[in-house]
Amino acid sequence: ALARREESQRTQAESALARAELAAISGKLNPHFLFNTLNSLNALTRKDAKAAEAALLRFSGMLRYVLDTKRGADTRVSLAEELEFVRDYLALETLRLGERLTVRWEVEPETLDDEIPPLSLQPLVENSIQHGVAPRAQGGSVRIAARRDVLNDGLALTVQDDGPGCEPARLNTPAEAGQRRGIGLSALQRRFALDYEGRARLKIH
Repeated sequence: ALARREESQRTQAESALARAELAAISGKLNPHFLFNTLNSLNALTRKDAKAAEAALLRFSGMLRYVLDTKRGADTRVSLAEELEFVRDYLALETLRLGERLTVRWEVEPETLDDEIPPLSLQPLVENSIQHGVAPRAQGGSVRIAARRDVLNDGLALTVQDDGPGCEPARLNTPAEAGQRRGIGLSALQRRFALDYEGRARLKIH
């Protein structure tokens, strides 16, 4: 009985940690991204007011998606909604990176109604851009794919970049002075594991 109680307490503690991390992910956009986007919008207003207006609408839509106070840790959105958010994010990153960023989409239409936790996909795309594309003068490409897994009928999402690669552990460690880190992948791993009772997984290679 004591062992079961301790196991229950450990599980509750892990769940509370995962929910706190989810709140941290959901509660804000990367401040560097916000700063860069606002600078890009400011520059764009002087060059192309119509394009700046369209970009600002995308930006406000992203803020609404992220700051939706009605969402909890058990909230679901359709894959189509998350992809629309990712498209807006990529459109704004393109203001900064221009032709240095290439995006390939491989989304099977039958997956669009699948439900996932919000902000499951965008942090992975952000990591790819931050670590694989932005640091290189020549830029790079990001591939985003969604397909039906024939073995278990589940949803298989892939975010892939053609950057130099790095050890996954580096993405989870605190940033050194002057460096930036993306969303911690370990937080997403715990989130999936607890949210889907161990049936979901995040593989990094």
